[in-house]
Amino acid sequence: MDAFSVLTPGGYTSVQDKGRYGYQQMGIPMSGVLDAFAFQAANLLVGNLKNAAAMEITVMGPRLEIAVEADIAVTGAEIGMTLNDQPVEGWKSFSVNPGDILDIQQVRSGCRAYLAISGGIDVPEVMGSRSTYVGGKIGGYHGRILKAGDVIKCGQAKRLARVCETPADMIPSYPSEIIIRAIPGKSHPGARESHGL
Repeated sequence: MDAFSVLTPGGYTSVQDKGRYGYQQMGIPMSGVLDAFAFQAANLLVGNLKNAAAMEITVMGPRLEIAVEADIAVTGAEIGMTLNDQPVEGWKSFSVNPGDILDIQQVRSGCRAYLAISGGIDVPEVMGSRSTYVGGKIGGYHGRILKAGDVIKCGQAKRLARVCETPADMIPSYPSEIIIRAIPGKSHPGARESHGL
């Protein structure tokens, strides 16, 4: 069934699951989500299996017209959202109805967010995965990122009986600065010393 129409696609929005395994020797990369925790959390919040296909949103979100009664959750990067011009929160489920407009804005911190809809995004499996591999034009929605005018389908699912939300202590932070910790290794004989690092 139709889930939503894409009014504007955002910066780089694609359909992903956990990835495509076992085909690297043929030159097919795993693809899949970059933040597995946020992806699985979004699915669990709307009652899906944790590997149901979802939208991966990069930096700028899409604007969607809802076409079905369903539950939606958006997790991952801190990102502003409105449903019919009213603010909605991330990391918790919310109900949508046909004709609603969901507007996902630019991230405030982090890079990628995940939108799950009850029933999961319904696209064909290719090599055991629904993930988009843009370079090979396979998987996801016609093997490409989303664009305006696309109509995305979802599977059937029951509406949630109540709002589900992620406990605050389980929501990761997405700082703008990344700290990389390193442990010096044993130097090799003949290796030149590096100074000023």
